[in-house]
Amino acid sequence: MQENQNKKAIIYCRVSTSDQADNGQSIEAQEIICRREAEKDGYEVVGVIKDEGKSGSTLKRQGIQELIRKVMAKEVDIVVVIHSDRIARNTIDHITLRNLFKEKGVILKCLNKPIVGNTATDIVIDNIMASVNEMQCLITGEKVIATLNEKAKAGYFPSYPPLGYKNVKNPNPMDGRLSEKIVVQDELVAPLLKKAFELYVTGNYNVFDVSDILFESGLRTRKGCKLSESRLYELLRNPFYKGELHWGSIHITDPKLVKHKPIIDEYTFNAVQKIMDGKNHHSCRKRKYVWLLNGFLRCYKHSCRYTAEWHLKKKIAYYHCTNKSGCGKYSEQNKLEEMIANKFKTLEFNKEFIDKVIEKAKNIFYERRKIYDNKKQTLINQRTAFETKRKVAEDELLEKTITREAFTRINDGLIKELENIDSRLIDLEKDRNVNVDIAKEIISLTDNIYDTYKKASPKLKKQYLGFFWERFEIADGLIIKSVPSILFDELLKLEQVYQKTENAYIPSVYSEVINSSNWLRG
Repeated sequence: MQENQNKKAIIYCRVSTSDQADNGQSIEAQEIICRREAEKDGYEVVGVIKDEGKSGSTLKRQGIQELIRKVMAKEVDIVVVIHSDRIARNTIDHITLRNLFKEKGVILKCLNKPIVGNTATDIVIDNIMASVNEMQCLITGEKVIATLNEKAKAGYFPSYPPLGYKNVKNPNPMDGRLSEKIVVQDELVAPLLKKAFELYVTGNYNVFDVSDILFESGLRTRKGCKLSESRLYELLRNPFYKGELHWGSIHITDPKLVKHKPIIDEYTFNAVQKIMDGKNHHSCRKRKYVWLLNGFLRCYKHSCRYTAEWHLKKKIAYYHCTNKSGCGKYSEQNKLEEMIANKFKTLEFNKEFIDKVIEKAKNIFYERRKIYDNKKQTLINQRTAFETKRKVAEDELLEKTITREAFTRINDGLIKELENIDSRLIDLEKDRNVNVDIAKEIISLTDNIYDTYKKASPKLKKQYLGFFWERFEIADGLIIKSVPSILFDELLKLEQVYQKTENAYIPSVYSEVINSSNWLRG
């Protein structure tokens, strides 16, 4: 039309599924129809914006964001779409866009209905259409969820599987559409995940060690980086690897009923969980201050945890019951911690037990030193190989068999690899020092339990407390009950720990609850 000459139009097209995007279904038809209508009305089509394979339930689409920027900049006079549900399938989003277009003086023309005016009737009809579009989207979502749930109930994992598995088309779909795509083990990654479980369950490796080994074995993230320790921790916790399927409220724990093959056996998986749980035992919940006895103290009267806090005016800290009604007097931090430390004064290990512990500690230390030597030699060999490659690249540059750009690219990559190896060698050396310190602490602990505890760092003290004690029950600043840990309890029963007296050693056989008034008496 004459009045629309020199006015600019943008066509917006969208399809909602990746299948439509891959096969070009309807996207071209939308453009052709919209272009024909815009030109018939006299507009100049200055652009076509497409969102292929994107849902209309959100505005987090690259195409719609580009359209919004152009509208905000007033680069367009009219936006043409084939149907209002192409712009949005969410009522609030639709109203937001409609108000934005009106504010900027941009016309939104949906070919399936007339242009919306400013009358109450026009606005209500448009809102009703937007609600219908959203209802269709919600119905589709409900159908998808129902299909996914049915697939999960049949034992097929209905989404992208965890690392070590991949989705493939089923060559023999016995369960119809539910089994069109199945989860199978990734032949390259699955063996590495199995190796991760097998290494961790030995107790000789933490997640940092396992992550390094997997990286050396070729496991990389999409960006070519090492798997993060937190990510590896999540993987080791995932029961999918032992043949379970968990999807929303659907939980299938029998490996015989799921359709994917487990990577690791149930015994190994459960052993890994026990090791992880043990390392988290008595973890402190505080962030600003670290209280030594947090997790070990209970109120004798209310059976609830003790907490601790600073009284800044008094410049002193107290432990106290967390019961909302209060519970007697507060226990001064230093005094209560000293009372707990005195529990170690009369303890001494059996001589035969000491010899066994030291022998075991020596075997573990020698085994870990061997592992250290192997890791170090592997890294040294890798560094030598990279240094050799760098020399070859330098020779090729001098002989002009490669370009300067190629040399720079190769050299930069080799420098990064060498820096990575040097960093890992430093970390490896730190781990070795830790192993030596642990062996030293074990020997010291068997020699004098109290002195070793008193000289230990707060973190190590917490480990010693967890080794010997499950909890202490407190009332009015006194230790009423001292409950041994499961391990310490067994040592008491086996008479591998003794209570020292001036002239003799008395076997400690009291293994239920140890009263502070007659501590460790039979």
